[in-house]
Amino acid sequence: MSRKLVIAIEGCCHGELDNIYKQLLDRQKRIKKKIDLLLICGDFQAIRNVTDLACMSCPDKYKQIGGFYRYYMGQRVAPVPTIFVGGNHEAGNHLRELYYGGWVAPNIYYMGGSGVIKFGGLRIGGISGIFKDFDYAKGYYERPPFRGHSRASLHHARAYEAFKMLQIRQPLDIVVSHDWPQYIERHGNTDELVRKKPFFKAEVDRGELGSPVNSMLLERLRPSWWFSAHLHVRFTAQVQSQNSIFGGGWDSISPYDKSEGVAPVSENNKDEIVMALSSDEGSPSEHGLPTRSADQEKCLATNNEPSADHSTQRRPALNLPPPKNDTEALYVHLDEPEQEIEAANATSTIELAEVDVEFKDDHQKAEEASDSIKTQTLIATDPRIPGRSTNFLALDKCLPRRQFLEIVEIETEANISNRQLRIEYDPEWLAILRLCNEHMPLDESPFHPPAAAVMTDTTPRLPLFPDELVSRELRWVSENVFSGGRVAVPLNFAPIAPAPPPDTPDHVSFGLARDRGGGRGGGGGRGRGGGGHGHDRGRGGGSHGQHRGQRADAPWPGPRPDVIYPNTQTEVFCKMIGIQDHLTQRRH
Repeated sequence: MSRKLVIAIEGCCHGELDNIYKQLLDRQKRIKKKIDLLLICGDFQAIRNVTDLACMSCPDKYKQIGGFYRYYMGQRVAPVPTIFVGGNHEAGNHLRELYYGGWVAPNIYYMGGSGVIKFGGLRIGGISGIFKDFDYAKGYYERPPFRGHSRASLHHARAYEAFKMLQIRQPLDIVVSHDWPQYIERHGNTDELVRKKPFFKAEVDRGELGSPVNSMLLERLRPSWWFSAHLHVRFTAQVQSQNSIFGGGWDSISPYDKSEGVAPVSENNKDEIVMALSSDEGSPSEHGLPTRSADQEKCLATNNEPSADHSTQRRPALNLPPPKNDTEALYVHLDEPEQEIEAANATSTIELAEVDVEFKDDHQKAEEASDSIKTQTLIATDPRIPGRSTNFLALDKCLPRRQFLEIVEIETEANISNRQLRIEYDPEWLAILRLCNEHMPLDESPFHPPAAAVMTDTTPRLPLFPDELVSRELRWVSENVFSGGRVAVPLNFAPIAPAPPPDTPDHVSFGLARDRGGGRGGGGGRGRGGGGHGHDRGRGGGSHGQHRGQRADAPWPGPRPDVIYPNTQTEVFCKMIGIQDHLTQRRH
């Protein structure tokens, strides 16, 4: 018997969990339906402490601790199961600990660099980060301490992640990304988009808005729904089943010279937006990056960003119709306009920890997840369902009078009660991880598909493993992981990093927001220590710089903030599917 899942979609989070959950619960009362799941499309900002804050890729003047650490320490609990992908403004060191996915807090799940999970019978795919052509083909070369360009490159989508996603053979219901798919604006009301964001017009006219990687994935996967954020505007579109959105191929995206395996020098581009580097990271030009114009700086400061992090990149040529002028876009808004938030940066007064969220012991997992549903080892070659269109929805960031939260109802064929709504592993994705993990690139050399992957002779030309290889790994997963039926993600979250005292205000910056004198509401605190490590030992501004039981020379006790904390979730996951953790267990 089928049922409909009520799913809330949030655009950019930017650390505003309290306000988002408050709006979500208010919306739930108004529609008189229980919201089953919240999907957040990036810029989540899972900041636990000053280490994470220092590592976050954004201008220093915007850095503040936020309220996530209260969820991390269990002082508050998410009232709805929450799943998110990474954006380009994240605590990269924290998310790197959970590269394969995992809990960042009770009831809040990160999908990893890319991933597929199940919830209530729906298959949900996700890919983190944004597209930057000069980092796309590189491997995971970044090592702690993350400084300079490596802070930003942690959030740049890689060819390896795209390659993994291309191996999906079974249909997806939802894909979540931060970046928009390239050319998606041509399948919606382009005039309305440009009216809202006039500085998009040049990129729209050139066909350079959005990510060619996500466009390639959309062409291949064709899910029922695709949700994005990043550009801070609500936009809807529909890609009809008979229409193409990507006319290139795998080789059309990579900017590398195949003969030499080196990246070209990035050219300056007046339309480029590059995140300001903190004073200890050097200037953009020192990293081979273009700089912003004065108008772009002003735009960023007023939260009216041009298409942030979208440069004149190498894009696949595509013969598409001109932007729509008079065609009505698909609208999926199922509720009345957003209510204003009293104050976008004020801490919500609701006691989220009192919401009835049940966390069961891991030993109950096998009993509850074994529904005599065995994993099938026969796979389809094409994940697209004939005749199925893809509905696209992008949303804004959490600010007053912005359209950042929306509710959709999606039908699922699974006969699952509310008590059985859990985040579950996806058998096919685990098989893909087993097949791809040994090919993970760990340096700046360009990633090339393994020899076993064969280029398709269809359009677009894509590198795919033969079906028999995927089937072989799927059989292993079926026999060794799913022998008892469905397998829920274990509820094995535990805080492993220090956090500030619970009374620390959200706006505290611990001396990192040097450009604005200590952050909103704070005094003029400055980091102690010289050179690039001043922020490691910085004290917060004003009366909030020091708290009870805190050393005078550090924000709070804990290891030096240059490391990735070993996360047992990643260790347990890799052991379960028989792969090595190449990222967090390697020598730095």
